[in-house]
Amino acid sequence: MQLTRHTDYALRLLICLAQADGARMAIADVAQAQDISRTHLMKIANQLAHEGFIEATRGRGGGIRLARDPAQINIGAVVQAMEPSCGLVSCAGCGLIKGCGLPSVFAQAQRAFYNQLSGHTLADVMGAGIAL
Repeated sequence: MQLTRHTDYALRLLICLAQADGARMAIADVAQAQDISRTHLMKIANQLAHEGFIEATRGRGGGIRLARDPAQINIGAVVQAMEPSCGLVSCAGCGLIKGCGLPSVFAQAQRAFYNQLSGHTLADVMGAGIAL
């Protein structure tokens, strides 16, 4: 399974914000540091704010920061929010669908994937040597 860049960038943004230890950061600064399009990162930040992972404040002295402690931000929840329709394969249009057991195998694999991610928080991945 391969996650989209959108999710990769969202996780990078959350890690950067966690490293900022509560300080507000400008999206432009994170975009430059991570070599990501500012416009793309703004869309990601808006989605993360909508999902309640970050707070965004406009204007002078504004910026973005985590909406809660890194130990309260679940990696599985972030990935699921950013990848709402992340199926392993699309069986639509396949002539074998009636007698094929692969969809249930793929569904089990996807559940195992999300279960593994859900066992970790943003705080967990901040430590050195933590392997997901």
